[in-house]
Amino acid sequence: MTDLWQDPEDAQLARAIFGEVDRQAVEAMVLDWAAGQGFGGARLASIEISVGAAATLELADGSKIVVKTWSGDTAAPGLSAQLQVQAAMSKQGFPAPAVLAPLSPLGPGHAAAMSHERGGEPTDARIPAVRRHMAQGLALLLREADACRAIAGLPRRELPPEGVIWPKPHNSLFDFAKTAEGAEWIDDIAESALATMRKAGDRVVVGHNDWSAKNMRMGPQGIAVVYDWDAIFLDRETFILGSAVAHFQVTWELPVPETPTAEAMAAFLRDYEQARGADLTAFELEEVAAAATYARAYNARCEHAIDPVGARWRGSSRENLRSNGPYTAAALRS
Repeated sequence: MTDLWQDPEDAQLARAIFGEVDRQAVEAMVLDWAAGQGFGGARLASIEISVGAAATLELADGSKIVVKTWSGDTAAPGLSAQLQVQAAMSKQGFPAPAVLAPLSPLGPGHAAAMSHERGGEPTDARIPAVRRHMAQGLALLLREADACRAIAGLPRRELPPEGVIWPKPHNSLFDFAKTAEGAEWIDDIAESALATMRKAGDRVVVGHNDWSAKNMRMGPQGIAVVYDWDAIFLDRETFILGSAVAHFQVTWELPVPETPTAEAMAAFLRDYEQARGADLTAFELEEVAAAATYARAYNARCEHAIDPVGARWRGSSRENLRSNGPYTAAALRS
C-alpha cells in the first residue's frame, strides 16, 4: 500500500475521514462519489486534509469543482443544515462557494460538492484595509444569515457542561485526557473564561466560528471568497466575535504571526462596531474578552496535546497565553 500522506499526523486524519490512507483507494472513493453525483470523467488534481478533506477535481471540460469530505463521526443533519446556509448565502451574493451536490455518504463519511473558488489573493490581516474588510464581512454575514436561523438541524454551539472545561477535540490528533499533565495552567485560564461565558446574555445569531484569514481570500473590493461553512453555528454574537478577534490573523499562506497584538484586536473590534452600527456595551465587551481567551486557550491545549514538551513553543498560542495571560475588556479597548 502507498501512503497518500507521508506525514503521520496527516495519515491519522486521512484514516479518520476515509478509513484508510492508500492513495489509489482514496482517489477511487472520491471519483466514484463524484461520478454518482453527475461529475463523471473527472481526475483528482489535489487534496488537502485537516478536520475534513477538500479534493479538487478537474472535469472533462477543464473546469474544477471541490469535493469536501467529513468523517462519519460528524453529525450529518448539522452538516446538511450548514450547507443549506452556504447555498442560501451564495445565491444572495455573499462570497460563498455554490453548493453543487448536497451531502451524501462517501465511504465511512459524508461529502458534498461545491464550486472551485480561488479568486483573489491570500489574506494578510495585518493590513488595516484588509482587517477592515474582514470585520465588515463578519458584520454583514451576521445580518444576512439571520434569515437562515429557521433551517432545520442548524447546530447550536453549546458550552461544555458544568465541571467540564473542554469539548471533544475537533479531530483525532488531539487527546486531551492523555495529555493532561503539564496543561493545568491552560485549563485554569480556560475555566475562568468559561465562568464568564456561562453568565453571558448576548443575542444568539447565525455566525461563522472560524472567521480567520486562512478561511478566505481577498479581492480588490473586499472579501473574494469565504470557506469552511461547516463552521456555521447558532451562537452568541459575542462568542463569534471573540473567536474572530483572537484568530483573524491566522493563515498558512503567509509568514504572519497567528496571534494578533492587543492593538490589532482592538482595531478589529472598532471596525466591527462601525460596520454593525452600534458600539459594544461593557457587558458585551467582557463576553468578547472571555470568548477570545477561551478560544486562544483551546488552541494552546491542542498544541500541548501534540507537543507536550514544548518543542514548538516559540510563536505559539501557549507562549502568548503564558506571556500575556487572559484577554481583558480594557485591553480590547486600547
